Amino acid sequence: MMSIEELQKAFLDLDFQANRIAKLKSVDPEHLHRYNQRSEEVRKQLLQMQLNDSLNESLQALEPIDENFQAAFSLGRKVFNVFSFGLHKKRYLPKKQEAYFRKEVAERSRLYQYAKGQLTID
Repeated sequence: MMSIEELQKAFLDLDFQANRIAKLKSVDPEHLHRYNQRSEEVRKQLLQMQLNDSLNESLQALEPIDENFQAAFSLGRKVFNVFSFGLHKKRYLPKKQEAYFRKEVAERSRLYQYAKGQLTID
């Protein structure tokens, strides 16, 4: 179990890593992996602490970031990809993957900021 000081340091570390991921032009898999691991440690700790019912529900519903995420490629996109000789898929999938990673990191960052606020209030 983490102490409050360790948890505050973990929040600071997560915030720093989230800002770093947000500022990079492309998401680095190593940074994403470190963020994902640290995020899971903090999530489990917050679930053990039972701070707030709504916070606990949000944390329980939160799954780890899928580091091997592949966007769905619909039939229309497949047809367009054939006509563009594969260029569409080459551009589309990395953009969707990066958008997914950035959305997940931002969502977790907001949730942990809320949890940090709950710790200082109580």
